Amino acid sequence: MRTQALRRTTIHRRKPCGSAPAPGRLYADPDGPLAGAVAALLADGQRGAAAELERITQTPSGIWLAGQPGDLNVVRQATLAAARAHAIPVLVVYNLPDRDACGRLSAAGGPSQRGYEEWIGQVAAAIGAGDDLVVVEPDGLPDIVRGCLSPAQAAERYRLLRYAMRRLGALPRARVYLDAGNPGMFADPAPLAGPLKAAGVGYGRGFSANVSNFQWTADVVAWSQRLERDLGDQARAVIDTSRNGHGPYTGPDAPQWCNPPGRALGPAPRLDPGPAGIDAYLWVKDPGASDGVCNGGPAAGRGWAQYAQALERQRDDS
Repeated sequence: MRTQALRRTTIHRRKPCGSAPAPGRLYADPDGPLAGAVAALLADGQRGAAAELERITQTPSGIWLAGQPGDLNVVRQATLAAARAHAIPVLVVYNLPDRDACGRLSAAGGPSQRGYEEWIGQVAAAIGAGDDLVVVEPDGLPDIVRGCLSPAQAAERYRLLRYAMRRLGALPRARVYLDAGNPGMFADPAPLAGPLKAAGVGYGRGFSANVSNFQWTADVVAWSQRLERDLGDQARAVIDTSRNGHGPYTGPDAPQWCNPPGRALGPAPRLDPGPAGIDAYLWVKDPGASDGVCNGGPAAGRGWAQYAQALERQRDDS
């Protein structure tokens, strides 16, 4: 079933790379997962601790849309606020049926196929002509490639990913990137080229790498550049540097990708950071949000001030 899905796919030409949005900086959402913790610390007179967290909240990071009530209002508000600030918001679409099939800590049944398509259409309408940067479904494609879905689920997911990329990629000013995983999942990125094409990467600008992970920036850059060549040197990449200041965790705590100890904030988000083929270093993962109920953390997506403070104290701005 999976091979047939790949063979049936028609590869479409992406929008020209010159269709980048005009603003030159990224938007920091004032209502991120640590906002409440900062306010509580200030009210308690803990100005030093509040300042540590404020440095994170004032740094642009991804706004995750996981099919929750109010998602569409969040998109509209962020898009409008960013436009007023002449900045680019980073949105993360994360609502596939049976999402996180491999990791499970962010797993959810999700909407029906029809419901997902309708939701994607609503997100696209809320973005409209906004200069948004959109990361599409972290781990959505890697779940397929790693064999965590049945053949029927994989075929459905390919179709839904293509739909999301086609619908969002048609927006006039948005940059859209399909998630490809990271070097820790796939040491050799070459086998990802076919699945990425089958999942609709050609409808967008390229792919995202290292989302919510900890691989060294230099390693992810080299990995992404190899994958770009395998895709025909047309795709470009964005790299999540939110928590990779100390690289991947290799200690005994498991799973090693979930709230691992001793990690650090990585390079600050910025557009056009320099390496060929890399559109941006981003904090796709908000460092203030837990990966899940593991290594002492709360549920996935919930704010975790103590972990964020530890990351800030180990910050690497190189």
